[in-house]
Amino acid sequence: MIKHVFTVCMLACLLACTGNAGEYSSDWKAFEQEVDAKYPFFELKKIGSDWKKAKRKLKDKADQARNDEEFLKVVMEALGVLRDGHAGFQKTRSPIPAREPEYALPLTLVPAINKQVVIADASPEVLKNLPPGTLVRSIDGVPARKFLDTKTEETWKQGGGFSSPQRAAVFVYRQPLASQKISEHKLVVSDGKRDRTITLKNDWEAKGWNHTYHMPRLDRGEGFCSYTRLPSGVGYMYLRRIRGKETLQGVRAALSKFPDTKGWIIDLRGNGGGNYSSELPAALVETKLPLAVIIDAGCMSAGETLARDLKNGAGAKLFGSTTAGASSAKYTWSFPSGVATLILSQRSRGGLNGKPIEFFGIAPDVPIEADPAELARGENSEIKAAENFVLKK
Repeated sequence: MIKHVFTVCMLACLLACTGNAGEYSSDWKAFEQEVDAKYPFFELKKIGSDWKKAKRKLKDKADQARNDEEFLKVVMEALGVLRDGHAGFQKTRSPIPAREPEYALPLTLVPAINKQVVIADASPEVLKNLPPGTLVRSIDGVPARKFLDTKTEETWKQGGGFSSPQRAAVFVYRQPLASQKISEHKLVVSDGKRDRTITLKNDWEAKGWNHTYHMPRLDRGEGFCSYTRLPSGVGYMYLRRIRGKETLQGVRAALSKFPDTKGWIIDLRGNGGGNYSSELPAALVETKLPLAVIIDAGCMSAGETLARDLKNGAGAKLFGSTTAGASSAKYTWSFPSGVATLILSQRSRGGLNGKPIEFFGIAPDVPIEADPAELARGENSEIKAAENFVLKK
């Protein structure tokens, strides 16, 4: 009898230990081992303890996953813990689960001088009463700059598809109060003379944001290269992405169209990266003209590499704010079952002053934040500063 009870207890124990294992348990174990062994940025980003905590919870979710969609959701959550702008799916056996929609205030905000916050753009309805250049003094009773910077810290700690705190700030400022819940918020705004309190809902679906404001009228060229010559005689190129030879052809077309410029502004704000070519900076170096490069935390990957190479190879002056810190060499890895193939980082590309680009980004020589008065006049503070630099060379 005692032996029988002991046997039953042992079987129950074995079932308890293995009962949660599901069809994706082996996939999760292999993924966890791969990340533990090869992910290079735990120490750099000080997220090793976050990963250790998350693994326990995510393993349980993976064990309980009943289909590809549920398992891929667990993987998406795991990738968010890594805070890596390049980590993601290359291909999946089943469709990637759609993310829950988020809603934000119908405003695009940017940091401004003197620790201020200013509206750079808004929905058409809101623009009628809150034009660009309007100051946001406070949000829900908290000074706006403090509110948004605190939100940035929280967003970085929560994790997501960004590689640095400065990249997280882009989401927080450009999509303020993004949430799956719609709620009302009180803002104190000002035209610089009079403060007033308004109530807005974060009911604008957060699908994207403007990376720039008050841009000059541009000719659109190849490879996401748009360009013009400013009235001052300074050439201006806006590179939204980098597409290898195509972008090189666009840059060469711009240089050919305006051969008598006094110098060039290369605007890399919001540059999403792409297929880099070392011929791209070489074409600009060959001009032997003054170069001013505008950067921000929207500039990532190949855009950051271009900023680095223009600084090192052409002595370009960098204006704006620190780039995204998302520039790594990558490799692909597949789950044993074939449920998905991932893109994962294996090392950072080199940056400036001996620092990696990943996490640190490329810092500007001249930090620039928007001047509310200039913004209200329809001017772009970063372009204005870069233009003045070129004219004085």
